[in-house]
Amino acid sequence: MRSLFLYGVLGLLLGAGLVTLVEQDPGYIYISWRDSSVETSLWFGITLALVTWMLAALLLKFITKILRSRLTLMDWLGSRKSRNATALSNRGLINFVEGNWEQSRKQLLRAARYTEAPLLNHLIAARASFRLGDVDEARRQLGIAETIDGDAGIAVELTQAELQLTAGQYEQALATLVRARANANKHPYVVELLARAHLQLEDWESLREILPELKKYKLNASGHLSDTEERMWLGLMSSAIEAPDAEGALEKLWRSVPAEFKSQRRFRQHFIEQLRSLKAYGALERRVIEFLDNEWDATLVDNLGRFAPKQPKKLLKTLERWLAQQGKEYPLMMAAARAALHAHEWDRAEAFLLEASQQEDAAEAAWLLSALYRATGRQEEAVKLLEQASRELHGEPEVPLPERDQG
Repeated sequence: MRSLFLYGVLGLLLGAGLVTLVEQDPGYIYISWRDSSVETSLWFGITLALVTWMLAALLLKFITKILRSRLTLMDWLGSRKSRNATALSNRGLINFVEGNWEQSRKQLLRAARYTEAPLLNHLIAARASFRLGDVDEARRQLGIAETIDGDAGIAVELTQAELQLTAGQYEQALATLVRARANANKHPYVVELLARAHLQLEDWESLREILPELKKYKLNASGHLSDTEERMWLGLMSSAIEAPDAEGALEKLWRSVPAEFKSQRRFRQHFIEQLRSLKAYGALERRVIEFLDNEWDATLVDNLGRFAPKQPKKLLKTLERWLAQQGKEYPLMMAAARAALHAHEWDRAEAFLLEASQQEDAAEAAWLLSALYRATGRQEEAVKLLEQASRELHGEPEVPLPERDQG
């Protein structure tokens, strides 16, 4: 309050002093410009200048406020469009996940005009177009995506490769991925998609080349990596028989198979099947005996004796040893009977076949014993066994037959 009083007193003193100065000497101002001139007192001129300056300041402030309001409005409108675009993009993504491809594409492309990052919208729109069967539009959207961001080339190529893999265009996908791999070097997802393409094309050697990278990045190629590797090794064994030195190539490959797969029955059986297709009977016999000495598998025994062994008596001893260990399993008894026949041990072969023919589903035993009886002149017994084998294979006739004449 006291300071306000002092300011008031000072203002009155200044005003009184200014009035005194004006009365004593009003001053004179003369302004001339071309044909016009202005004359006035000094104090009036000063007052006019001050008023003009104040009006200009007020006008400038008013204009600044209007401009700021306009910018604020534009910012608000822009942020509102951005928010709407984000919401529309989210709805488009939801529709894509739910399978509403047409609606998803419309929403994503509408939102792309206002969003700050339209790349994702065009990539997903390309996927939606592909789902709708509109391949040309999918390509167009991928092209737009690539023009939006020069660094998005890898993302575009990966999207294109995924769409090609989905469509079963494996050769085209492989070409796209080879190009992407050249640009992205060892990008993990490129490697995974390459594995999918090689898997579908059954290009086992190429898949084997990138297997270390799949393991390094712990990638999941079309399922569990272990399943992919299993298919690869099985495929490599199947294709090895087409090599010039097929038996050598197959044996070399088998030595490369990891122990975790070698121990699987499926792998051992597949390996033996490839040896049998090559008619590599010596290697087959050696491998079967090796496998069975390590782990018993009755299905592998059936391979023995079906071809002429180099040492039939030695094979027979091995089979008899297994019979003592495993019991009288039908496949094992049949293998022993065949080995005995190769060794010309007719009586022992007959004993094995007689015992085997008493078991269920013993058609092969009955047929083989019948052949042995025919060869030794026992025709009646041979016929009976042929009938038994026929019944085992085909059952009793389902049509009426004439009765045998007893007279």
